[in-house]
Amino acid sequence: MMILELLHFPHMRQCGNDSRVDPCHFRSRSQDLENSFEIRMPSLSRYAGQTANTSTRRSVRLIDECLTEESIDEPFLIVDHFFHENSFWRARIPLDSVVHVFGQAFNFSKIKFRNVNGRSEPVLGRDGIPKRKIPQLNHVQSRFLLSQDSPVELFPLGKDIDGEPWHLVHDFVYSIEAVGPEGVNFNLRDALGGHLLSMHRFMSTRQMVFERIVVEGQYVTESPPLPLTESSMRALLVKSLFRSHRAGTGEAYYMYRCCATNNCTSNPFQILDRVVSYPMPYRLGAFLYRLPLSPRFYLRVRGLDTDSSVRKLVRDEFQDYVQDPETKKQKRAYVRQMTQAIRKARQAQQPEDS
Repeated sequence: MMILELLHFPHMRQCGNDSRVDPCHFRSRSQDLENSFEIRMPSLSRYAGQTANTSTRRSVRLIDECLTEESIDEPFLIVDHFFHENSFWRARIPLDSVVHVFGQAFNFSKIKFRNVNGRSEPVLGRDGIPKRKIPQLNHVQSRFLLSQDSPVELFPLGKDIDGEPWHLVHDFVYSIEAVGPEGVNFNLRDALGGHLLSMHRFMSTRQMVFERIVVEGQYVTESPPLPLTESSMRALLVKSLFRSHRAGTGEAYYMYRCCATNNCTSNPFQILDRVVSYPMPYRLGAFLYRLPLSPRFYLRVRGLDTDSSVRKLVRDEFQDYVQDPETKKQKRAYVRQMTQAIRKARQAQQPEDS
């Protein structure tokens, strides 16, 4: 059987002294060719056995699984499941092209409202952003900006990376997000109990803007560029890609655990702390990473917030895209599709419940 596989899939090879056949191309040409795969919720989850909704959220997967962070001899990495334009792609990501890294965050708890002359109005902070009921409930993500002459090149899943790429991306985000069955959204009970899966997404910044700002109406803020050297930015990107690959589809999302927190805040800050050598007293700041309490404060105590007075709204940078009639059309189609999927999932669940 192994001989037949090697004959039909010549890309397969051995990893060092390991006699295993490298399964990268076999999987990508079977599962990924259909741009979908089925993942079941783990046995310890209260949703055990149900199909996880990975239609838009997946960790990336290295095509060459034999690589390690220390053995990279190419100026790029090739991964599957980079998300752009509401589709997954095979991506060739340059490693020496990062010119800036930013920290991004938004609060996803409910907005505070007050009654003004019989009308309900949001309570605004001094920065003009609506105040939230739980100020400490923040989502954190990293933004990588590449040089114009060395972008990410996107190709269809399951295809070789020869020829012209289908898309060029100069700007992308690394975001850890919780995933459950269709119709199950992020909630504190599941996040604290480890009932959801942790997906380490890589997606274009425009895709993030579409999901978070256009569809969800979130107020995504961004720090000034982190004061990192070129080698540190490269290492940050490499470690983030390998962390996503290791996470795969089998890690539980834990919003908080004493020794094994696995959330949107802990992962990027732990990666950052492995890359940057902090002088005292900033070295003490590396102990703060487990809870999504105040992302900008976490940067500040590490000496990486160069101007704490800057509070940029990402929406302002992408205003033309957000207001484009075509974007609004895509939003309506996207929301309609998601609503239909949730309704279908609930209908399928009813016979099981009865």
